[in-house]
Amino acid sequence: MQIKRYIQHLHIELFIWPTALVLLYFMNPQASGAQSFCLLKHLGIPWCPGCGMGHSINYLLHGQWIASFKSHPLGPFAVGMLTYRTFQLGKLQVQTISELKNNIT
Repeated sequence: MQIKRYIQHLHIELFIWPTALVLLYFMNPQASGAQSFCLLKHLGIPWCPGCGMGHSINYLLHGQWIASFKSHPLGPFAVGMLTYRTFQLGKLQVQTISELKNNIT
């Protein structure tokens, strides 16, 4: 029954953002007909304000700062925010788990 309590207090964002960054790291932006994570592109809408963000994040994670900024100027900001949010959620998750442990014993 204790495991159920831990699962109920998991922060799903803590798994989503690192997974997104890992997927973007392994994405190949130079491939022709490259996969796109853009919902608007899949819906057939030709313009998106975030167009190039995935490529920008990929370039940044591979240390290509100039290419990253050229793809989308907010890419480095997005990586910083996602990294910050991941650590913030990780800290919160550790606190939640320790509180659950203290309440059980």
